[in-house]
Amino acid sequence: MKFLAIASSSKGNSSYLETKDIKALIDVGISYTKIKKALKEIDVNISEITHVFITHEHSDHIKGLKMLLKHHSPKVYLTEGTNSYLKLENANIIKALEKVVISDLSVLPIPLSHDAKEAVGFVLEKENKSICYITDTGYIINELISLLENHTLYYLESNYDPFTLLHSKRPYHLKKRIIDEKGHLSNEESAYYFSILKGDKTKYLIHSHISEECNTLKKIKETFDTVLRVQGEGTEFKRYYALPNESTELIIL
Repeated sequence: MKFLAIASSSKGNSSYLETKDIKALIDVGISYTKIKKALKEIDVNISEITHVFITHEHSDHIKGLKMLLKHHSPKVYLTEGTNSYLKLENANIIKALEKVVISDLSVLPIPLSHDAKEAVGFVLEKENKSICYITDTGYIINELISLLENHTLYYLESNYDPFTLLHSKRPYHLKKRIIDEKGHLSNEESAYYFSILKGDKTKYLIHSHISEECNTLKKIKETFDTVLRVQGEGTEFKRYYALPNESTELIIL
């Protein structure tokens, strides 16, 4: 498998996943032009996209979808709740915890706690390689931990630093929404989940959906290093930061 975090922030989110048979986007929350440019840099033409997986209906995850579908015809997978907002014809409806096998890729939608109609993350597997894709959630359900353990790559939300958020100029209702159980994961929460999920197969971690106003890369690294040390976990994995206007390198699992 190959994976590229194209962009991630409250301004827009999109990633690229490739197997032998599939070239897919996970969310299309940035412009068609930006996605086309990012894919061209890894020698992929946007017309080659075969599938699209949508996590939920918030604009920073779907605002480029309409233009993509205007020019091309990939198969779109999303939950019924998400499609009740998007109202796509010929959409492929998926359900949380019901695995879908698409050619050489296994896709397991994971239910998330977010203020959306039916938000999901994904566990994506091909042979002995796997990706755990979790973003936009207030917490992870304990009963799901066993499904999320020991994957090759984690794409995990590290949205905010609590102290910075609470002392920011953001209105109270927005602070409450972010901290709420249907909001986003803080650095501390994300680090804790990663510390119990990572295993001997884990090689990569991508910090995603990083708040530009209420977080820094330094704070993320310090928090994760501290939590992993306290939990007795090592840091023998490669770390990336998904940024608003800069793609990661293409990761070959």
